[in-house]
Amino acid sequence: MEKDGILRIKRNDDRSVGEKLKIYCAQCKRGTNHLVLKSVNIEHSKVIDIDHDGFEITIDCSDDYQIIQCQGCETVSFRHENWFSEDVDYDSDGRIIYLYPKRSEDMYHIGYHYEVPKVLQQIYRETIDCFNNGSFILCAAGLRAIVEGICADQNVTDGPVEPKNNKNDGMGAPNEEKRSKNLQGKIGGLKEKGILTETHANILHEHRYLGNGAIHELSSPSKNELAIAIEVIEKTFDIVYGLSDKADILCRRKASKNEK
Repeated sequence: MEKDGILRIKRNDDRSVGEKLKIYCAQCKRGTNHLVLKSVNIEHSKVIDIDHDGFEITIDCSDDYQIIQCQGCETVSFRHENWFSEDVDYDSDGRIIYLYPKRSEDMYHIGYHYEVPKVLQQIYRETIDCFNNGSFILCAAGLRAIVEGICADQNVTDGPVEPKNNKNDGMGAPNEEKRSKNLQGKIGGLKEKGILTETHANILHEHRYLGNGAIHELSSPSKNELAIAIEVIEKTFDIVYGLSDKADILCRRKASKNEK
């Protein structure tokens, strides 16, 4: 019984190097072969008892830490496989796999928008985190905050709004256009300045209703609605910031050619 309580730790380096694993790739957006480039395996075994025949009864666990590379797009990431003997039952083999960055087919993967102001990038990343963790009300609020942030960055403080009763006043003249400093007016201001087309502005108005329901009524949008709304925000990033950035590049190249 003198062995009771002994803890054994064993480390193996590069034991799984060269192995190929089928793992979901965020860049390829599907399961692809991943090659293990580097690995460290650590095994723990603790003796908790010794039976009457002298056999050790142990609790065991192991951790495999692997640097992996997608064989499609060559993106490098990290994989951690944990195994615990006490979690082995008819429903599980005791293995839990963690991927870094976290990813799966059900997650929305953060896009790269380098031309977007940093504060908006931060709100965007936090909003995607809310989506991936099931915090749908907060996600909708974050999407609304991004639209507000775009307006502020573009110095749009108000804009035209369509009157609720857009009929003639009884004398043959239509109701006069009104202006507002709320988000509805600001989206109208983006259209007024030519930053967005009328079609895109109308889409953002639907986006605004989603945020209104989440913030004022604590109404949770569906996952599909939010996924579409996120795509709208990304397209808005491209229109407001990406196209102007590309236009600047073209202007600089044209000026450079003229100088020659």
